Formats: sequence, structure tokens, C-alpha cells
Amino acid sequence: GDMWIDECLEALLCQTVLHAEASSADPAPPACRLELSAYDDGSSDGSWDSLQRWKPRLEAAGVAVVIGRSGGSQGGGCGFAKNRAVAQSSGTWLCFQDVDDLSRPKRIEAQLLAAAARPGALVGARVSREPEGSTARYVAWANEMSEEELLLHRFRECTLLMPTWFMARGTFVRGGGFREEKCEDLLFLHAHVARGGSLHRVGGSPL
Repeated sequence: GDMWIDECLEALLCQTVLHAEASSADPAPPACRLELSAYDDGSSDGSWDSLQRWKPRLEAAGVAVVIGRSGGSQGGGCGFAKNRAVAQSSGTWLCFQDVDDLSRPKRIEAQLLAAAARPGALVGARVSREPEGSTARYVAWANEMSEEELLLHRFRECTLLMPTWFMARGTFVRGGGFREEKCEDLLFLHAHVARGGSLHRVGGSPL
């Protein structure tokens, strides 16, 4: 993950919720305190050193930082690492992100507003790919489903792409976290819906 960390965290510093100013056309974004929780699950590159290097810079920008690591040479898997990252965090809301993905400036603002208006929902967003046009059919499917299709297509694939997930901590806790096995995102989504939880994708441009 080391090759992507700088760009990923630079994007975090551009989130509108970190800045009080707004354009003349838009209302001021809701102020909130951000916390980055990162868990290094057995990386063999410079990821841990990069996280430590970024910690003071993020804190100087008003972002709380908590980092942890397994210390093992073999990782425990995606579900394991995500569960540890959530466990060491303290926020009321959880915004998931893979290190090789970028969040656009209004991502947290838009998803926070959507999630606050839909208690208990699992909220996602539209995506774009680089290079543009790669996996075009998959991206079109993920971006163009209706609210009803988010539910109907869930047995085909994870209809809200995991790196775009945003939810209340309570929603995550009620789901018991991720199962620490393959397809942890799809299994969580299925269990969430089975409990009566809703799925929502923020409209408009990719976030």
C-alpha cells in the first residue's frame, strides 16, 4: 500500500468538512471532527513508516490519527484488518476507504448528510476508474442501479462497492462487524439487509 498512501491521504486533507469556507453557490459544509484509523496488517513494504510520517501532518490539519499493526508476517485478511481499524477508532460515523482509492473533496460531506437522514442505512457512492473506461460495464452497472435494484441485485454482486461505504458505528456494531473470511463485504451487506437495514447510494457525480 505504500505506493498509494501519499495520494490517498492528500485527498483526505481536501475534504470540505475540514474547511469552514464555502463557495458563493454552496452553503458551508457541516463541520465535523475527522479521525483516521489505519491498520497495517502484515505489510512488507514501507506502509508503516509512511503512516508514521503522515501522522503529525494530519494532526496539524486537525485530523485525529490512530494507527495499529498486527506485527505478523502474514496478514489476517481484509475482514480482520477492517475490524481492527474500527475497534481502535472512536467516531460516531464510519467512512471506509481502500488505500489505492481516492475520495473527492465532498465525499464525507455528502455521505454524512445522506446517512444522517437515513438512520441505520448502509450508504455508498458512485465511482470512477483510472484509466477511464476500464471495467466500463461493471462501473456502469454499479453506478446506474436504482434504489430497488440495489436490493434485487445483491445476490449477483455487492451492489454498493465496499471502498465507498459510510455508516453509523451503531449499524456496524449491530452487524457484528465483518466476518473474517472471503467476501466479507458481500456477507456484511446480506446480513445488513436481512436485519431490515436499507441500502442507499448518493446520487450525482462519483465521490
